[in-house]
Amino acid sequence: MKIVAIMGSPHRGNTLEMTQCFEKELKRHGEVDFEYIHLKDADLRPCRGCFTCFVRGEENCPLQDDQTEIARKLDEADGVVFVSPVYAMHVSYLFKLFVDRFAYTFHRPRYVDKYAVVLAVTGGVGLDETLEYLQGSAMAMGFAVVDRLGYIAPPKNTSLRALMSRKDRTAEVARTFYQTIKQRRPRKLTFKDYLHFKAMREVYRRLETMSPVDYAYWRDQGWFDDGRSYFTDNVRGNPLKSMLVGIMAWQMGRSLDKQIAASDD
Repeated sequence: MKIVAIMGSPHRGNTLEMTQCFEKELKRHGEVDFEYIHLKDADLRPCRGCFTCFVRGEENCPLQDDQTEIARKLDEADGVVFVSPVYAMHVSYLFKLFVDRFAYTFHRPRYVDKYAVVLAVTGGVGLDETLEYLQGSAMAMGFAVVDRLGYIAPPKNTSLRALMSRKDRTAEVARTFYQTIKQRRPRKLTFKDYLHFKAMREVYRRLETMSPVDYAYWRDQGWFDDGRSYFTDNVRGNPLKSMLVGIMAWQMGRSLDKQIAASDD
């Protein structure tokens, strides 16, 4: 089993220690190749916002750096751990940089058959907000987020102490993560999952001219096909939720057609 941890900390402290605890628990269940990608050591330059990756494809990004190597490692992984300390109620600048450079996967989900865990460490507040962002980013890239881990630990080399505590779920989450990957457990779709897919489909099926790279990607994945309810077939679906969201998405599509027609006049 190949696991990659994307490390968003600018140093090796509490965040690394907690991730190593998760690695140790994961390896209790079987053979695991666990690789750390420390973003602080990567040549990953800030996104320029040029939209080249969206309009012409990510291979045309003018920033030729370690992004392509990180993408290759994500492609080869069975599971990914997204890790960040909490800085100012949010992820670190390093993790946000990583998300920005992979933003094209929000349009063209690339990891729909892969699993993830998100992990954050705070000295006090902002833990839930940071975990929410980590989870949302992973899901937008296509990952099935198995669970999330939050830790409270005072900053090292200070006199600060933790004023709150949180149940340690490391062993529980590691076991579930390992078993989910090993068994390739299907993703249990929520109403939000259906809405995410079907709303995006209504948008991208109308972008053949405006965003041909996105359109071609969705077409080639078969996501425009009739009867398609989600990005992957490895799911536990709910026909009623799918039908209700389908009606909502159809109505949204009609509204988009009207807007497009009005803009052409």
